[in-house]
Amino acid sequence: MPYIRFFFALLISFSTISGVAATDNSDKVKALNNYVNFSNESTHGLLIVHRLLENFNKNINKYVDLPDQQINFYSNKDLPKDIFEDPENWFYEVSPNTWYNKIMLNKGVLPTATEVNLLASANKMKSIITNINNVRFDLESQINTLDLTNRDNLVTVYEKLEEAVTWYKDFYIYQKELEANISKYYATLTVNKDEIQFPQVIKAMSDVYSSNREALNALYFREDDNFRDIYNKETAALDRFKKINLTDYNSTRLINSKVQTYWGNIIRQFSESLNAQKQFMESENIPQEFKLYDKYYYYYNISVINKFNRYGNGIVYEMNRIVDYLGIPVPRYFEMPHYFKVIYPKSLAKTDILASSDPVINVLPSTVRGRSVVLADHTIFIDSSVVVFQMYDHKIIDGDIVSISFNGDWLVEKYQISEKPYEFKIQVNEEGKNFLLLHADDMGKQPPATIALSYMYKGKKQLITLNSDIAKSEVIEIIMKK
Repeated sequence: MPYIRFFFALLISFSTISGVAATDNSDKVKALNNYVNFSNESTHGLLIVHRLLENFNKNINKYVDLPDQQINFYSNKDLPKDIFEDPENWFYEVSPNTWYNKIMLNKGVLPTATEVNLLASANKMKSIITNINNVRFDLESQINTLDLTNRDNLVTVYEKLEEAVTWYKDFYIYQKELEANISKYYATLTVNKDEIQFPQVIKAMSDVYSSNREALNALYFREDDNFRDIYNKETAALDRFKKINLTDYNSTRLINSKVQTYWGNIIRQFSESLNAQKQFMESENIPQEFKLYDKYYYYYNISVINKFNRYGNGIVYEMNRIVDYLGIPVPRYFEMPHYFKVIYPKSLAKTDILASSDPVINVLPSTVRGRSVVLADHTIFIDSSVVVFQMYDHKIIDGDIVSISFNGDWLVEKYQISEKPYEFKIQVNEEGKNFLLLHADDMGKQPPATIALSYMYKGKKQLITLNSDIAKSEVIEIIMKK
């Protein structure tokens, strides 16, 4: 990965042959950082539009079968005409467009071949943020002028939202392209230890950064098979980071109180990120307003990235402040952009089948909503990828109130069981594990809460029971067996 290659090259640069005089790299690194700053500030602007797009999506869904549930409470009229220009410094210290202009003004500082490659990526990113800024007005116009009770008009608006999905994905593609070329060129510079000043400190920051970014990439690309290993790598990087005591660098710039504050903030934000990632691994429930999204979307876009990017005073923001304060010739750290996902009403999808938002589940949950999870002593065997269940109280009707989760998505919450069956239809994942989980909210008059589930297997009706109390929830695995 480009960012890993970059830090490897950075560490190699620290070990240049003793006695070789280092060239003056400040102008070259400054030119490189103009690109990094352009990317990072563009990421900030993309966040603002991202929130608007979520609201537009929610707004049009109400015309079908979903409530108008706002996530954010600002609109186009509250924002500059060009979010990425911002002449009055509404959101930025320096806007993305200003950084882009600085890139153009500094042409000639870097070798021609390098500059051509960097500009190619930056120009593509510049085109994308222009399109992203325009789409918010296009959507507002469509919503205000089209009859959204007409299905064809709705499809037109959803297609416009899907354009934004592509632009967000493309932005990250070109950002990584930009990073790779910065890494490649920086590796050619001769940077010695005297210029870096504090190589151990930089390495500790880089280890935290690269491990945290690896976790974010796993969420972004939904490749979490080895997420526990990534998490352990992050934990080890944090432990090494904590062992560095800045007070040991007496009579150096690291003793500065601001730097120590930044250092402490990195520890705090990274620790909070690890807590959020632990919740992800344990299949903790996500907030109501994000129920229609999947857990990858929530944990990446909301729960973890704000401990990484600047807008949440995340670790990248603090690391860049340390690099800037020390004035050392290294490229600044890149932030990661959000990704956007369109949510469609169920009636447009024309299905009442409940599919898992997590496409592959490798382990069953161990905790849920702060409660331990125990594995049932029996299994649900099925012979079809789509299964219809009926749920009802197994014993005396005593007012049990329960929540049922399928593969981490809550099918029903705080439902009072009665003698009348509650029916739901699920579609299991073809890969990985599938499960149902019973969580008792109120055990009624006769604890524990016990439900019966009936379903068909090989043409015969099957009946299983699940139990839950205030100390534990019960999970039962679903296995395809034709």
